[in-house]
Amino acid sequence: MTPLSWQDRAACGHAGFTLFFGPENERQGPKERRERQARAVCAGCPVRSECADDAFTRNAKFGVWGGMGEEERKAERRRRLRAGQKEDAA
Repeated sequence: MTPLSWQDRAACGHAGFTLFFGPENERQGPKERRERQARAVCAGCPVRSECADDAFTRNAKFGVWGGMGEEERKAERRRRLRAGQKEDAA
């Protein structure tokens, strides 16, 4: 039997694509509400960290991944880059 991928175990599997990826030109208020709902799904997800890591690996620019929206991923990406640079310097 083939083990399930992290995507197969994700809590978002039945939530619908549009909850995690809003329409182009989405207004700020609706986007914040939609992302809050998506994060609630992510909060209890057993593969949240795998999802976030995948978003960083593929440099995902849009949507909610691993409970993080676009701006949160940008900040986390910067944090990871700084942490990697510190490790390289050590």
